[in-house]
Amino acid sequence: MHPDVGLISPDLPDRETILARLDQVLDPELDTSILQLGFVVSIQADHGDLSVTLRLPTYFCSPNFVYMMAAEARDALLTLDSVRDVMIRVGDHFASAAIEAGVNSGKSFVETFPNEASDNLDQLRQLFRRKGYLKRQEALVRCLRQSGCTWDDIAQLRLADLVCKERTGDVRRANGQVVHVESVEMVRHYLQRRAELGLDCSACAPLMLDENGAQVPLDQLERYMTQARTVRVSLEANGSLCRAVLDARRAAQCHPQLFHIM
Repeated sequence: MHPDVGLISPDLPDRETILARLDQVLDPELDTSILQLGFVVSIQADHGDLSVTLRLPTYFCSPNFVYMMAAEARDALLTLDSVRDVMIRVGDHFASAAIEAGVNSGKSFVETFPNEASDNLDQLRQLFRRKGYLKRQEALVRCLRQSGCTWDDIAQLRLADLVCKERTGDVRRANGQVVHVESVEMVRHYLQRRAELGLDCSACAPLMLDENGAQVPLDQLERYMTQARTVRVSLEANGSLCRAVLDARRAAQCHPQLFHIM
């Protein structure tokens, strides 16, 4: 499932469940799973105690983002009945000692960095959740357009018009025609982030709400989606850059002689 993760413990309990929980932990800046990004290096288990090692793309990755990922990974795994305690390691990072000490003792970000931090990251987390919402919404609308929906169709859609099946989704257009969405996960991810932002998720709610909960009218829809596309492209570009930098860092660690500077 995730070949880059070194599952060192041969008797790792709930292997797929553990990976599934970690797959739900996102890089807040990229709105992408830390597993998909390759940030999870290894998982070790010892009688209900887990040790998870993360590797970030650079030594100077922003400590607030690293802290959020580490804390959310630990919290996600502690919800499992088979897990007694979780130790998170963040590898070669300039603030690794402080982050590990704070996260593994359950301290807040402010408690971990009392001389540098002024809040507990809630505003920053909300900012990037909104960006992730636009990214997911743009991906869904792009899929609907490719499936034959017009801008007028999309402006009229309600959440009740989305029907999630096991693998695909159906969308009922205003004229009664049903079109298919190839990935039901795309629909579910959009609805999940919509709920996280506290936006209206009732069946009669419009599909097209902006990140503040206001309906996007038809005459503004194309312009709105152009702005959302800019956000999506930016997040995807940053994600690609992170993967490339992380791959280079791995290569340098595995073959240091190739990166020796005379």
